[in-house]
Formats: sequence, C-alpha cells, structure tokens
Amino acid sequence: MKKLTAVLMIVLISGTFSSFGQNKDLKSSGQKNDQVNLNNDFYISYGTGSVFYFIDNEGMTANSMSGTFTVGFSRSLNQVIAVGFQMHYIRIDRTGNNYLYSSYPPTTTKEEMTDNLWEGIANVRFRYLNRPSFCMYSGIGMGVTMDFYQKTYDNSSPKGQKLLPAAQLTLLGFRVGRALSFFGEFGVGTSNILNAGISYKFGE
Repeated sequence: MKKLTAVLMIVLISGTFSSFGQNKDLKSSGQKNDQVNLNNDFYISYGTGSVFYFIDNEGMTANSMSGTFTVGFSRSLNQVIAVGFQMHYIRIDRTGNNYLYSSYPPTTTKEEMTDNLWEGIANVRFRYLNRPSFCMYSGIGMGVTMDFYQKTYDNSSPKGQKLLPAAQLTLLGFRVGRALSFFGEFGVGTSNILNAGISYKFGE
C-alpha cells in the first residue's frame, strides 16, 4: 500500500506540473485544455469486490483480499467511444478442510490457498455526458486471468497456475477534471465492484 501511495503521489505531482505547462501554452493561444479534446487517457486505480472473492475455489472459501490494483490506457475514437486495455492484480487468501479417508473415522486437516490473479482486459467505454471538466460513462471489457496459486496442507506447499476468464461491466463511471483528474466507477465483474483512481489525459 505504501508503494502504491508513493506511485500515486509521483503521478499526481508530475501530472500537475505537466498540466500547468500545457495550460500556460494553451492560455497564450486562447485555448483551454478541455478533457473532451484530449484523446489519450492513462490511469491507475484501486478497487474492491472481485467476483473471484465470492466464488469457492476447489471447495475453499476466501477470507481476505488485497483489493484490485489497476493500470490502464484508453484512446478516444470520438467524443462518445473510447477503446483501451487494463492490467489488474488481485491476491485472495482462502481456507478449507482436507478430508483424510485413510483413517477411520475420517479426519480433517486445515488447508490454505493463495491466489495471485493477473488479469488482462480489453474494454470499450461509452461516454453519454461529456463536458470540458466532467464526463460520465459506461463500459464493458473481456479478457483472461492467469491464476498463480499455492496450496499449503500436510506440510506440503504445491504451486500451480491456471487460465480463467475475465470480464468487467462498468455500470456507472465518472471523471472530474481536465488533463489531470479523479475518477470513480461502479460495476460488476472479475476486477471490482467499486473502483477509484487518478487519470491523466493528453494528446489531441
């Protein structure tokens, strides 16, 4: 979390100085640096509520989750549609019971499992409100998840990996600011339910 905070601060500070320089040039030419006219969008965010958390994995129940760390980029095709790509990381810790039928009566031992989920999702956004310093949008994305997992039971810790589907539906998203801004999202999917972060738009 400390590393994420540091990264957010660096992006915020560098974006502020870049925006200041751009705004100064634009003011001298009589133009404003409106988010509507900036087509490239780089963003980082933190979210929570992945569908993976609520689904039992091999009979094991999740008891803790790191949250979802996201890095993404999108490109506006016009003032309504933008296409892009996101990378997500999620860690989920699970517990369960391993039944030993070799003894009578059968006994159980505690199992633990850690899922390190890496997602890649291509998405499309549809902006239905687009103002100079504010926009609202919805979106849909699909991709794949690579699960690097490790189990711990009976003094052994086997590792493995498996490929899973990934999908995210953004029901409501908003962005407040011009070049540098804050954004928040509400949706459902393998990535998150609630999501918030910092966005920086550039390039006309």
